[in-house]
Amino acid sequence: MRSILAATLTLAAVAQPAAAGIFTVKSGTIFYSQPEKSARFKLDLPEVRVHVPPLKDTQGFCQFELMYKIADRDNPKLPKTAWTRCVATDTVILN
Repeated sequence: MRSILAATLTLAAVAQPAAAGIFTVKSGTIFYSQPEKSARFKLDLPEVRVHVPPLKDTQGFCQFELMYKIADRDNPKLPKTAWTRCVATDTVILN
């Protein structure tokens, strides 16, 4: 009986799709180069969207992969990732 239960739980875990997507961020969201709310780490970014789930999570901050508008995508000065509060995501764009 235990083997049937274990097999069922394993199949259920494998069958769950990953919850990944691209989200907008809430108005006024500030991004940082480090997981710390500090003016010295604050980034001046154009409008971005973020990949969810985040790459890392520490002390209420999440490191997100950034998605820029087409006009900004080729700018090598813009970072590929940045930190912000984990609750900054707003609306799903692409799932």
